[in-house]
Amino acid sequence: MTSIFMVGTDNSLMELKKADYDSEALLQRLLADHPSVLGISAGDELLLVGQEIPVPDELDGGGRWALDHLFLDRKGVPGLVEVKRASDTRARREVVAQMLDYAANGVAYWPLEAIVDLFRRTSLRRGADPDADLNAFLDNADADEFWHQVEANLRSGRVRMVFVADRIPKELLRIIEFLNEQMRPAEVLAVEVEQFIASSGHRTLVPRRLGATERALSAKAVGFSPPQLSLDQWFDALMAARGSEDVTTAKSIIRWLHDDGFDIGVSKSGDSVYARLIRPDGKSSWPFFIRKSSGKFETALGYLIHDRAYESDAARLDLLNRLRALPDVTLSTSKINGWPGVPLADMRRDEVWLAVQAIVREVRSKVVTGAKA
Repeated sequence: MTSIFMVGTDNSLMELKKADYDSEALLQRLLADHPSVLGISAGDELLLVGQEIPVPDELDGGGRWALDHLFLDRKGVPGLVEVKRASDTRARREVVAQMLDYAANGVAYWPLEAIVDLFRRTSLRRGADPDADLNAFLDNADADEFWHQVEANLRSGRVRMVFVADRIPKELLRIIEFLNEQMRPAEVLAVEVEQFIASSGHRTLVPRRLGATERALSAKAVGFSPPQLSLDQWFDALMAARGSEDVTTAKSIIRWLHDDGFDIGVSKSGDSVYARLIRPDGKSSWPFFIRKSSGKFETALGYLIHDRAYESDAARLDLLNRLRALPDVTLSTSKINGWPGVPLADMRRDEVWLAVQAIVREVRSKVVTGAKA
């Protein structure tokens, strides 16, 4: 197809001719501004986390690579998108190897706080309000639940790897089809986005989704639910990862949190134990976690932003400063929307443990009463 034709209400005819993109950056910008063009999720609803996303290759590492786009759908499934024009000869084996690097390391090492922070910065850079953007995308569903699901999907490997080009070479398409048929729960797709331009400057984009063969659809039709760990199983995993001292410390903290009124459970990702509270509006709040991968007791400032007591930057900064004041403790972050973590080894010191208890009790009181800081 080299042309498409648009017929106006007055029976006038406009011819739009197939045209190459002037640059890869133009196609990238179109996808960032109009995610629905991708058509890779039910309802075509996608939330842009950001562009040029750093991908670490180790825990707490910097970005070794940069992913073109990261999107989320309403089920919290991350969509990793790489864009190449067909004229770029790398749009074959090399781009597949790149994507597998991004996915393999992203699911292992992307901290949720970094994804939340990237989304907020992207929204602010566009002159929007991050909370309003997220509420509109979720249709006012619980934001904390959504971010929990994002993390669970990441840790279980439930992601979409999406290759985008103006034309998908047949060699690349066969690789994508093969990977999509073999991989579960991950999904591998291609989207071909042809461009047609009229002499008036009007432009039409014609996307075509590829890679979802009948065999791949059949393999994934049953659906996927990552196995939910029991608390005892989580302790076993912590023992293997961190040793007996951290297990003993974690058990003491969890016992105290439970006795102090928190609901305790294992996250869907299996990486952490959460301490949950119920807000006055009946929604859940997850202010504290013990994370196996980091071996730290974390305060979820990124979640507390949705609680009335901590919705202001000043309130979260005050809480962060109290954590910073813990004696001889180096926190894992200094961001007011981050997840500052105290190593379990430090939690074994009485002066740290008593100070943390006072902070936890204050947070619990404000969250369950809906007090305004």
